[in-house]
Amino acid sequence: MDEFDGVLVMLKAAGGRIPGRTAIQKLGYFSTIPGAIGAHYRPHYYGPYSADIAGAIQALVSYGFIEERVETPVAPGSAAAPDWKRYTYSLTADGERLVQRLEKEHALEFREIEEIVSICRDTANLDSKTLSWAAKVHYIQTLEQRDLSHDEIREIARTLNWDLTEDQINRGVNLLTSLHLS
Repeated sequence: MDEFDGVLVMLKAAGGRIPGRTAIQKLGYFSTIPGAIGAHYRPHYYGPYSADIAGAIQALVSYGFIEERVETPVAPGSAAAPDWKRYTYSLTADGERLVQRLEKEHALEFREIEEIVSICRDTANLDSKTLSWAAKVHYIQTLEQRDLSHDEIREIARTLNWDLTEDQINRGVNLLTSLHLS
């Protein structure tokens, strides 16, 4: 399944709505592992990042298949940084119709993505930070092609400009275990 269809299926599997670009990126990353989505990933600040997925999101918004909403701090003086924004994506009616077709045409990939999103929702509540920690740990272990100690993971993470604490690694590994990736 290409990245366009993959983004639509991820949104459907999440109940039609996903808060944050980072969450979509990481769900897409986990969906590339079994080959459900064909997208390329590289290291980025929040973990593995795909320009393919980012481009698909913007194209799907412009085509009217998904809606993008921008959330900002509600009250002046809130704890959030003044320039803080979170983008939330949801399926439109046209997107829903397209997903129904995809479910028939790509049944195997559709089910794989549904399972990944379900596990990430049940285990991590689709929290972008937890998804990022898990994706970083997986990316590092895949890069090294072996199981690593937490100290080794932290050291390699630093070379990628990622700072992972012991707790973040543990939470990432817990999610990876639930996904059967650790």
